[in-house]
Amino acid sequence: MKRLGTITFQFYWLLLLYNIAFTVLALFLLIFNAGTINPGATVLLLIPAKIIGFMCALVLHYFSAKENYFYFRNAGYGMKRMFISAFVIDLSVCVLLIILFKIILYAALHLKG
Repeated sequence: MKRLGTITFQFYWLLLLYNIAFTVLALFLLIFNAGTINPGATVLLLIPAKIIGFMCALVLHYFSAKENYFYFRNAGYGMKRMFISAFVIDLSVCVLLIILFKIILYAALHLKG
């Protein structure tokens, strides 16, 4: 299990820059279409933006860096399993950031003193 975690993080690290770029782009487009920057709506739009961003990052990485996949296949892990594991990590990080954002927003609104 420890080896799977290490290899999944190596795979996720390859997708991280693409994922951040596509997530910010998707979030910008979702906010731009909504017409407002409401913190509550932005948090609700972040989950679809993360999903869209992750899928776009996978497609771009798949077409631009196929030679990296041999490393993971030779380690004995299927690419479908790597995709799912990286997606779970990405969504977990997103949910933790949303919870942190909600706590900070609550503290800023209610604990002004």
